[in-house]
Amino acid sequence: MKNISFKKHLVPLFHVLFWIVSFNFWNIVLNPSVESTASIQGIEVDWSTVLILNTAFLIYTALPFAWLIKRRLIWLKLIATLLFVGPIIYLIVSGSLSEKETDISVIADWYARNFLYVVVFLLPIIAAVYINLNILLVRYLNKSQFVKYLVFVAGLLVLSAGAAYSIFNFLLDKLFPNLYYISYFSFSELLLIIKVYLLVSILVFLISQYVGMLIEKKEAMQNELHSLKAQINPHFLFNNLNTIYSMAAQNDRRTPDVVLKLSDFLRYVLYDTSSEFIPLEKEVEMIKTYISLQKERINPEMTLVEFETKGDFSEASIAPLLLLPLVENCFKHGVGKDSGSIRIFVELRDKQLHFQTANTVALREFSGENGGIGIKNVEKRLNLIYPDRHSLKIQEEGGIFKLDMKIQLA
Repeated sequence: MKNISFKKHLVPLFHVLFWIVSFNFWNIVLNPSVESTASIQGIEVDWSTVLILNTAFLIYTALPFAWLIKRRLIWLKLIATLLFVGPIIYLIVSGSLSEKETDISVIADWYARNFLYVVVFLLPIIAAVYINLNILLVRYLNKSQFVKYLVFVAGLLVLSAGAAYSIFNFLLDKLFPNLYYISYFSFSELLLIIKVYLLVSILVFLISQYVGMLIEKKEAMQNELHSLKAQINPHFLFNNLNTIYSMAAQNDRRTPDVVLKLSDFLRYVLYDTSSEFIPLEKEVEMIKTYISLQKERINPEMTLVEFETKGDFSEASIAPLLLLPLVENCFKHGVGKDSGSIRIFVELRDKQLHFQTANTVALREFSGENGGIGIKNVEKRLNLIYPDRHSLKIQEEGGIFKLDMKIQLA
């Protein structure tokens, strides 16, 4: 949604600003009526005033295009129409009532000669840029048809330069015989100018494509993370509910305390992990809570559980639910009908997190349990969040399953 909003609002605004700046630039370069930076046909102004008036007039001439907006904003379209028609009516009325040339008529004459000159000069350039952006780049360059693209863009360059040259040298004199229009540039110079515009538009197009790709990649990564987290949450819930059910069935007095612990634990899993990163201290604290919950359902004489931490976790952050699935995996596969052990070690040193687990691979009374998603899930998320900043080693030897993970935290 963010990417769509970016394209819908910021990109059109960028196009408008680009052409306003471009118009003002060429108005300064091509303005034959400016005798100095402070005089326009006898009216004392400076260049800042000229630029402001140009921008205002460009916005004014764009008002009728409000009717091209697809949304049914009738009130906006009516206001734009009134703003456009009002000054025209005023000029007609004032011109018919006054025989003397006014400042308004002088400014109108100046814009007829110079504003229109720059507009006509830019029209072939604008046409070339948008034909390239909307047709050639999409049809050929995006599909890696480089030869066809180069051929068509070269033809577009020659055609648009020829159109610009012909308009000034052959067409405008017939359309406006009372105004003096002549091309300031030769055909080769027009080729160079339009080529620069096309190169800039191609560069902007490629940058926007790259930025859009990065935004889409980030959104895809976030969607996958949310999907993976959605898979984790029920998994934790089911395992811990089984523990509470067993205790409740035995009328164990510790059941309320365990329910309270599970409530805190689920609040963390379901709500506190919604952020992109969370305090490492919080994740470690939830590991302790999870282990205490699991100790309520296992026989301490059958399974030895060790949990050790080193370092100060208060200043570090980590992606949520990276460590908990691995701890859960230890209890899932390390507790069975025979004696065993589970060891979990967490250390933070110089912003590098070191996480180790070791558990006996327990024999089970039945072999129909669904395979866990813990380790595979963690591997995917590590590649997404910490690319080239992590290592994960897994081995099983002598009935002992060992996991060693290192993450360079930001």
